[in-house]
Amino acid sequence: MILRSVLIYGFLCCVPVVYGIGIKKLLYASYGVRYLVLSLIKSVCTASLSVLASWLITQYALAPYSIASLFPFFAAIVTFCISFAFEQIMYLCFKVEIGEFDIALLSVILAISEGFGLGSALLTALISVLSFYFLYPLIAAIRRRLTLTNAEGSFSDTIMVVITLALIACGFYGWNLSWFNPGIFR
Repeated sequence: MILRSVLIYGFLCCVPVVYGIGIKKLLYASYGVRYLVLSLIKSVCTASLSVLASWLITQYALAPYSIASLFPFFAAIVTFCISFAFEQIMYLCFKVEIGEFDIALLSVILAISEGFGLGSALLTALISVLSFYFLYPLIAAIRRRLTLTNAEGSFSDTIMVVITLALIACGFYGWNLSWFNPGIFR
């Protein structure tokens, strides 16, 4: 189960590419390593605790009354409170303001929606957040490569990065339609 979740949400269905979680931050931001590491720590802690609290609220307070469809509202409130607490802790300890909220919130909503249990939801949220931060060096490498080519054209760097991400996503999904898949010939 763990390996399958890592493969699906980390690579084959890379959350930032397929669901668009944090894609704007990936395309337009350029952060230092220290900020990225602190942001990763904050996002992982926020998402993990938020999934735990939101899943418990959904399972024991919303589902018995058949109002589980309201879980995104409660997940947003819980994630905001936990994110704010971690933001204050990070500022007190490291004197860095980290305003990462949307990646944790959308990862929590995705994890609770697609997780069939608490462990599965926690794993999905963790992989979702990590896939964003693992994709950041790839985007930086693509941007450096685009500046090296220095191609003058009608496309901006951002559009070329999006096209490259789309081609990478097609490459991951291409195995399903390729001749390498023996089920296609049956």
